[in-house]
Amino acid sequence: MKLRHNFLFLIMLPVLAVAQSDKVVEVTYERSDKGEVTFYATTDSHTPYTVTLSFPRLNNTSYPEGSIHETFIHFGKTRLLTLRPSTENVSIGFSYRYTYRKGNFLLKADTNFVYLFPLAEGKTVRVNRMYSLDRILGKEGQKRLTGLAFHTTAGDTIFAARGGEVTEVNDNSASTSEGTSFQATENYVEVFHKDGTFARYKLFRDGGIFVSPGDEVIPGQPLGIIGGENYKQGSHLRFNVYCPDLKDYSYMPDFYLSPEKTGKPEEHEIYVSEHPLPFVIQEMGKKAKKKFLSKE
Repeated sequence: MKLRHNFLFLIMLPVLAVAQSDKVVEVTYERSDKGEVTFYATTDSHTPYTVTLSFPRLNNTSYPEGSIHETFIHFGKTRLLTLRPSTENVSIGFSYRYTYRKGNFLLKADTNFVYLFPLAEGKTVRVNRMYSLDRILGKEGQKRLTGLAFHTTAGDTIFAARGGEVTEVNDNSASTSEGTSFQATENYVEVFHKDGTFARYKLFRDGGIFVSPGDEVIPGQPLGIIGGENYKQGSHLRFNVYCPDLKDYSYMPDFYLSPEKTGKPEEHEIYVSEHPLPFVIQEMGKKAKKKFLSKE
C-alpha cells in the first residue's frame, strides 16, 4: 500500500567543530619529581572529543618538535601524553597548543549497520526524507539527504534505534507556535555509537525524556515521549545519523524493514516496526548479552 503525502523537511546538522572559547575541553599539564611533564584533557561533557595537541617549541626531550598528538577523550580527566627529559635534572622547555573536535576521529563509521525503527513494536511506520538547506536554495551538486521524519501520534513513545551512550539531552525547549515547519531549538536526545556515529532524535515533549547524559541504552529501549503536534506536518520524530569522518557528516542508514528485507525506507511506503532479538543484541559484549538474555 502506498501513501500520497509530500512533505518538505529541513534539518540543521549539529555543529562538529567547537570554538575553543567555549571551554568544553581544558588541557593542563603536571610536572613530576623526575622532571617529566604529563598533559591531561578534562571535560564535564559526556560527548566524546578528539583533542589535537602540538608543540611549536620543545627542549630537552626526545619527543619531536612540531609533532602532533591526537587522543580521544571522554567524560572526566584523560591522560594525553608524557614528555620525558633527555638530560636528568634539566627542565623540559616547551610551548603547546591544542584544539578539539566533537567526535572520535580515530573511528570509521559502519555505513552498513542495520538500525531498528525507533517506534514501538507493531507500530505502523511511515517516513519522509529530510534535506539540507542547500537543496532548498537550489545549489546544484549540494543536494544532501540528512535524515528521516517518522510519522507519529503525539504521546507515542520513541525507542533507541541502536545501542550506545547518551551524550546530549535538551529538554523543556519544545516550540509552541502553531503551524510551524522548523524551529532551531527543540527537545532532543543524542546517542553516541561504537563506530563513532551519533544519532539525534528530535521533537520530544517537554519533560518527556526518560534518559540522561551518560546513560547506556540498548536497541529498543524507550527514550521519551514525542510531541510536535503544533507542527504543520503534525506530530513526527526527526531522526538523523551523522559522523565526523564522513564527507557530508550525515547519511541515511539501513533499517530492518521486514523479516525478508533490510535497507533504506522509501517515502510513502508502509512498514511495521519490529525489534528482533538478533538485532537488539548484535553489538553487545559476551557479559552484557548473557545478562540481557537471562532476563528474557
